[in-house]
Amino acid sequence: METGDYTLRDLVLYVVLSIAFFEFFMFIPSQWIELLTAQISSNLFNLLGFTSSYGLKNNLAFMDLTGGARYVYVYIIRECTAIHVWGVILGLVVPLKAGSHIRKVKAVLFGAAFIFVMNITRIMLTVYLTGYDVWPLSWFFTNPTVETYHYPISFLYGVIGIAVTITLINHWYLPELGDFLATLPDTLRNLTKNTGS
Repeated sequence: METGDYTLRDLVLYVVLSIAFFEFFMFIPSQWIELLTAQISSNLFNLLGFTSSYGLKNNLAFMDLTGGARYVYVYIIRECTAIHVWGVILGLVVPLKAGSHIRKVKAVLFGAAFIFVMNITRIMLTVYLTGYDVWPLSWFFTNPTVETYHYPISFLYGVIGIAVTITLINHWYLPELGDFLATLPDTLRNLTKNTGS
């Protein structure tokens, strides 16, 4: 199916379903993935020779890192898990008219796993850079807090991570997604012209 085969109704339905998937993941309980994220991050730190622990405190998942230039203690909340990005992937893949159901399922499973792994590395990098003075960053940040690294790293991971995830899904599982996104501006222009005529 060509992207040009999408009608205005198809595109409206695509947008509505995309938003619905995103919103769904904003409301489902997330403590399980918050704790899992803290546990995996902490266990990987320990496996790499650092000292870290995790747990629940007042129903909030936490993890820490000791032994560096400073002690780091962070809470892992819903926004730290990238669970909402799973909704974005579902919203991009499931409403597509093109592509088989099996390839869509594979694309969604891959996307969710890839995003989860990337998010673990994002958390670990943020915590590590906060706890340890790393050259040349130590020239600029003499006493960093989690926020020092959290926002720039999260922004880079968010932008680059989504782009890489969509590129890999397109390449390995669902080329129809890339075709749809690449021709979407032209499709919208053509539909607008036809509607205005």
